Amino acid sequence: MSTEPFPFEEGVRRVRVRQLFTSRYPNKPTTNEVFTFFGWLAGHYPHLLPREKQGDPYQQLQSELHGLYDQQT
Repeated sequence: MSTEPFPFEEGVRRVRVRQLFTSRYPNKPTTNEVFTFFGWLAGHYPHLLPREKQGDPYQQLQSELHGLYDQQT
């Protein structure tokens, strides 16, 4: 039995994360908002964080949100 509240397929999980991000930050957000979103996601929906066994979940989230935020700041 899964410990996650809702088992998501990877593609569905990524779409949901992108939806949550764009709804929380509708105007072109910055890397600061990505960092804030990561903390919010970990606190409210930890089952939606990237599930890769290796690597940094924050960097993986940045990659998943590519194109949705201004990477210059």
